[in-house]
Amino acid sequence: MFKKNLIVITISTILVVLAGCNGTKSETATGTKDDQLTTITFTEPARILSLAPFYVAIEQGFFKEEGIEANISSGGGGAQVIASLLSGQAQFAISGPRSMFAAIEAGEDLVAIQSLNSALTYEIALSNQYLKDNKLSVDAALKDRIAALNGATIGTNLVGDSGDIYTRYLMKLHGQDPSSLKTVKLTGGGPKIGGMKESIVDGGISSPPFSLQVQEQGVGDLWIKLSEEPMYANMVWEVVFADKEYLEKNQDLAVKVVRAVGKGIEFTRDNPKEAAESIVSYFDGVNVKVLEKSLIGLKDTFKGYGEMNQEAWDNAQDPLVEYAEMSGVKMEHDTKPGGIWTNKYIEEAFSTK
Repeated sequence: MFKKNLIVITISTILVVLAGCNGTKSETATGTKDDQLTTITFTEPARILSLAPFYVAIEQGFFKEEGIEANISSGGGGAQVIASLLSGQAQFAISGPRSMFAAIEAGEDLVAIQSLNSALTYEIALSNQYLKDNKLSVDAALKDRIAALNGATIGTNLVGDSGDIYTRYLMKLHGQDPSSLKTVKLTGGGPKIGGMKESIVDGGISSPPFSLQVQEQGVGDLWIKLSEEPMYANMVWEVVFADKEYLEKNQDLAVKVVRAVGKGIEFTRDNPKEAAESIVSYFDGVNVKVLEKSLIGLKDTFKGYGEMNQEAWDNAQDPLVEYAEMSGVKMEHDTKPGGIWTNKYIEEAFSTK
């Protein structure tokens, strides 16, 4: 059924080109447009600020410059991302590498073509009460801040999720006891902050703007940016991927996608204020100033045009394999270029820059 869906998508793409040449209405992967834009759908696990360059690419018109109308299917986590992609409801996915690995192990042939972030974006905030009770200083060395997680109760979106796993692996790297960390399911920034206020949890794990919201509400403070760990500072995160056969049949479209997203990465890195203003509607209840500060904090993760390297893939994979029972990633995958990932579309898209 999946192959049939891919055939339908490919035929639809061909029809777009033919219709464009004839100056008539163009039929697309998801419907009919009068403006001759190719409509494609991207699936994402949730609305996440680390995906900001993708949203910026939409709002700044970079996709339309490439002749693309970009739609978003959002929510449901990594499992829903894969389901949407494999059913043909979406043509491209944007999610953490864990989603890809699990699907590949199930026999799917997926390829990543770009990474929106070159580092892990998770951060840990601790409550004022926990900091006071344990006489902790936010200026302490990284190894001491990691040690302070021993015995802590931390809110995360889902027990055993990527934030949970990468935090435990960080503790193990620095000689701490990962099993002493207790995680509690608190989905979203609001519930985590509420849990810290009520002393249900000692802190939370999330991506920006979480720690700034914690500080803004006077509940606690940023404790660790996981990218402070050198291993996590070079890591693929929030990758753009699709089915290999689809990419091979739609190479020009894939080049256009990575060009649009690459421009979004560049714009977000260089113009955080304008980027925040353009995507504030994507984040209900988040102040534009908080978004701007968060994007500035994420600046080092928005490198180049989303190029990847083998070490960055290994750094993403190793913690997932180490905690296979939690992650569902039970085997090491070959991370050499040209296998489950490639930079060739980026190289073609920006060959003249």
